[in-house]
Amino acid sequence: MGASYQEISLQELEVIESKSDEIRNALFSDEASAHGIEGCVIVSTCNRFEVYVDTQREEESTEYILGRVRDLSGIQISGLGVRVGTDAVKHLFRVSAGLESMIVGEVEISGQVKRSLSESQSFGQTSRTTEALFQRASEVAKKITSETGLGTAGRSLITGGIDIVKDHGFDLRMRKVLVIGTGAYARVVISALERENVGEIFTYSNSGRAEEFSESHGTTPVITDGLLDALEVCEMIVACSGTHETIISTEQIRATNKEFLPIIDLSLAHDIEKTAKSLPNVIVIDLEEIHRRAPAEHHQTIVQAGELVDSLVSKFEQDLEARRNDPLVRLLREHVERIVDEEVARLRQKNGDEYANQVARSLHSVTKTIFHKPTIAARNSSRGEESDEYQQAIKVLFGLKFGPDDA
Repeated sequence: MGASYQEISLQELEVIESKSDEIRNALFSDEASAHGIEGCVIVSTCNRFEVYVDTQREEESTEYILGRVRDLSGIQISGLGVRVGTDAVKHLFRVSAGLESMIVGEVEISGQVKRSLSESQSFGQTSRTTEALFQRASEVAKKITSETGLGTAGRSLITGGIDIVKDHGFDLRMRKVLVIGTGAYARVVISALERENVGEIFTYSNSGRAEEFSESHGTTPVITDGLLDALEVCEMIVACSGTHETIISTEQIRATNKEFLPIIDLSLAHDIEKTAKSLPNVIVIDLEEIHRRAPAEHHQTIVQAGELVDSLVSKFEQDLEARRNDPLVRLLREHVERIVDEEVARLRQKNGDEYANQVARSLHSVTKTIFHKPTIAARNSSRGEESDEYQQAIKVLFGLKFGPDDA
């Protein structure tokens, strides 16, 4: 469930994004587990906030998440839509491929989706299903690019902003540019500026990371007290800090007395004070402007990419269904391996290490052979009633408890 620039305003997204850490903590808590959330991944970018949930209690989990987002953000979010099952899978695949971006085919979103999974994993809040879903989404993005060409032009928010600057007759070659921010997107910005052959890139960070960042990216760091001096010498500003406070004020920009100063503000919360737009000889290009001016991708490429996504969604669901019995197979392996380990431990105590090690190798070889057919059968019987029959047979044969009915 979630919303993007297509459903709610960027101002509302800004409010939600500013509370993303608090929302993440709430949705990665024991309380969330009590509401049926088995796995959760949050995708929060400058133009979308989405929560992907693995749950068997859809209504209860949905109500809990919507309530927490509403309470923590302090706003009523009527545009926070819910997608379930196939629709949710299809949406994530389209998002990761750049089909739902402000600039269709943008190249950064697949990396952001990948980082969202890593972050959830670091909190220990993924499930087998959410991990499989997000890993497949990354594969889908690569396949879409290689087979349709969508995204091969390197489109991104920063390239969209640069194109608008060029439309104003501003030549970036050999210019001095100030980049505000040292996060993940700052790397993308610097790469785009280098392709334009700018002269020198200065980097500034409120967090004091400019010097460390500059060492690895070949830029000139701006110390905390040096921001005004950097504004004096720089001929263009790109802001992408991701913070929730104004970093450069209108008065600071006015004091530079530039003949012409283009500013690209890619921060949802605006790093540049909004009133700077009113200054003469200053243009401020924000996310809304980039969206309005974004060039349309070739229609047939979008259609082709959409059709490919549909087929890959179907393939993913088939693969997921084929692995329906995997948890039971793992439980069965653990059950048998535990018996083997107990027997080896008994023999080790009675007959010594050498004899026990020989028996252990033999038993593990035998169990590997024995498990081959049950594993194949698990995959072949993974759909519908056949899966239920397989699970019941394994439970009866080995006395295993598996699923809520056996709790």
